[in-house]
Amino acid sequence: MNRALPSLLLLFVSLVAHAQRVDTISLDTVYQRIDNFGASDCWTMQKLSSWSLSSRERVADLLFSQSNGIGLSCWRFNIGGGTNVKITHPWRSPETFEVSEGKYDWTRQAGERWFLGAAKQRGVPQFLAFVNSPPGRMTRNGLTFTTKGEGSSNLKPGMEPQYARYLGDILSHFRSNPDTRERLDFQYISPINEPQWQWDGTSQEGTRASNSDIKAITRALAAELSRQKLTTRIALVESGSLPDMVHPNPEMTKQYGSTYGNYIDEFLGDSSVASLLAPMFGYHAYGSDRLTGSIVEDRRVLAERMKKYPQQRLWQTEYCILVGPEGKGGNKRDLTMATALDVARIIHLDMAVANASAWQWWTAMSPEDYKDGLIYTDYKKPGDPESILPSRLLWALGNYSRFVRPGMYRVVVAGEPDDIRGLMRTAYLDAEGRRVVVVYVNVGQAPQSVTAKFDVAKRGWRLRRTTPWVTSDLEGDELKAYPRLKPGEAFQLPARSVVTLVSEFEPAGK
Repeated sequence: MNRALPSLLLLFVSLVAHAQRVDTISLDTVYQRIDNFGASDCWTMQKLSSWSLSSRERVADLLFSQSNGIGLSCWRFNIGGGTNVKITHPWRSPETFEVSEGKYDWTRQAGERWFLGAAKQRGVPQFLAFVNSPPGRMTRNGLTFTTKGEGSSNLKPGMEPQYARYLGDILSHFRSNPDTRERLDFQYISPINEPQWQWDGTSQEGTRASNSDIKAITRALAAELSRQKLTTRIALVESGSLPDMVHPNPEMTKQYGSTYGNYIDEFLGDSSVASLLAPMFGYHAYGSDRLTGSIVEDRRVLAERMKKYPQQRLWQTEYCILVGPEGKGGNKRDLTMATALDVARIIHLDMAVANASAWQWWTAMSPEDYKDGLIYTDYKKPGDPESILPSRLLWALGNYSRFVRPGMYRVVVAGEPDDIRGLMRTAYLDAEGRRVVVVYVNVGQAPQSVTAKFDVAKRGWRLRRTTPWVTSDLEGDELKAYPRLKPGEAFQLPARSVVTLVSEFEPAGK
């Protein structure tokens, strides 16, 4: 007997199984409506104000262009709290527009403003302004980070109306900006960020805030937005922990004598506050990525809790790798598919399990030796080379952001179950444009042959063509268009790749 035969037989069966994989996309049942995919300008964009125009344009194209980049549909603009010499990291202390109460210097935050205008010029449809700390004159300790044990929030008691006016004045300035390039309405304002953390370190801006503190800020800000006739909506709660969305934070509650955490019920269950909010509610996915942890179950619980409040859509508003799938942390820059796939897994789970309507990355560009950027640079100071280093993660996010556009809906994919260590997929419908987008994440070491079939009979559609867009470690696979597929034709997903199949339809009688 040839001892190699059993192994060859197993290999043959495996290859046949892969070749037979068929996914059926049904358009009759829809899940969440998609709002956006985004990233933030923290904190690198402030340092790029001295860069050449060509370098800035290159970065902007990579982030915002739907033809040459990843086509982000939301840009998060950080309203800085002011240069603070006590913050030890020189890139993490952004300017504030405020000079003194009610007076502003609109020439500040030049780098951030330039990219805001660049996003507008390239057709980014949604803008969110967010704050990590109020300016020092409004805080208990006069700084843009907290003193441990000193108050449930660093905002001075009774300072909520002034803080609200400060934010309202900034939003009003951009609404009527004499520089038309930067004139825009922010759809959203996020006045607090990761409120359950102490924020007493000196590495960056931040302030804790109890639920009562956040509600007081929200009420003051809603009144100010109304007074200034702004259409901007308040975005909460930017929880730094996924579990804190559904559970109280007893440690912070005990230390400061005021409730922290349990954010969904605390805010959406309080009609006097929920009525003041944008129809979204945000969390950060940091630390929710360990494969041996509750990576799926936490998101199931989150989605189930949100069913109590159908008027609100769930957003994932910040993520980079702090823990990672193996618990190794985020140290060491990685421009390969390794990090791209780890992040694509999280995007998939947030969309498919948590039912998130938006997914936003942390910092669009990074100078760090850390897994926190879509684009990297080795630039440190004026005179250094203006290096621009796109990562495979940039393009993997683009497999979603360029093709899954605002207003599309996630739809059913029937077939083999998703495998967080193997192959995962989600599908999205653009009914008006007669397009269906299927995003595959193949974490496995082997190629996978897939055939996408579409249940479109009730719509009277006929498949016209399908274009695969591929991101992998293969040379040139940076959101690369592969040859179009004929109806019913299989496509081989490369090993360790993210692939988007864009299928276009036409009326069946045509």
